[in-house]
Amino acid sequence: MINLEEKKVLVTGGTGFLGHAVRKALKSEKAIPVAVGSEHNLLDLYSFMEYLMEVRPDYCIHCAGYNGGIEFNRAYPADILYTNTIMGLNVHHACEYAGVKKLLSIMTSCAYPDTGMEVLYEKDFWNGRPNKTIRAHGVAKRILQAASEAYLDQYNFNSVSVCVTNLYGPYDTFNLFRTKVVGALVRKFVEAQQEDDQEVECWGTGNPKREFMYVDDAAVAIVQALQKYEEKEQPLNIGTGQDITIKELVEYISDAVKYNGEVVWNTDKPDGQMKKLLSVDKMKTIIQINPMSVKEGIQKTVDWYIENKEEADARK
Repeated sequence: MINLEEKKVLVTGGTGFLGHAVRKALKSEKAIPVAVGSEHNLLDLYSFMEYLMEVRPDYCIHCAGYNGGIEFNRAYPADILYTNTIMGLNVHHACEYAGVKKLLSIMTSCAYPDTGMEVLYEKDFWNGRPNKTIRAHGVAKRILQAASEAYLDQYNFNSVSVCVTNLYGPYDTFNLFRTKVVGALVRKFVEAQQEDDQEVECWGTGNPKREFMYVDDAAVAIVQALQKYEEKEQPLNIGTGQDITIKELVEYISDAVKYNGEVVWNTDKPDGQMKKLLSVDKMKTIIQINPMSVKEGIQKTVDWYIENKEEADARK
């Protein structure tokens, strides 16, 4: 197990939603987190290499990403594929060049194949294509695992990847075009309550099942993976092992907001993949966390959003 005390850990996307929580988790391990935000262009390999040579981090957690909800994925698949792929490869190349001792890259569950499997196991990671609605993002994230293997084979570089389920919580993006399902629904219901709207439109049928994890829990697990996970041939799933329907999620959010209007389901909008539940069997043998319930996490997220709405809405 890696002792992170007084070790410098670079966090790409460190000023963002997940990066903010990862830096907090690193501080609890007495590490020195170094946030890489938008001031450093991860698409510029040589500039990023020079930056790493100046900072000289011991370790790196690659959280940076370019993605959004279903509509964002449909509108910008080429940009999503290009940006995430180039960032991921540049981070691997620069970290190896700068002598980083270990790199941990964050993938998402959309990288898994859409084959109708009830539960997604690490051993099945390459057995099919991602769902069409998020394929560009999923393929770009898969490249992180491919890079982990390639840089080990050629450079003996210590790099691993984890596959994180759907995250939510404070500091998320609540821009309706860029945010994902929890952020979008929280904003819709809070604004409907504040403006006394009599109905809220939700997309799809509400029947798909999704796994949701509070961002602080995921960050703790990610830091533990940096310390403990060493298997290069497969990613490590990070999740809760439990899923709920989108209808149940809507009920939790409506209750947290205390909204009494009507929910209208727009079935002309796509559902996306019907079920994405990560197996956490392997995770439980390596990582020790006690995930917060979705109901409690939603209440915390709603309370934070209401208190910080102007700032939250302005995030891109």
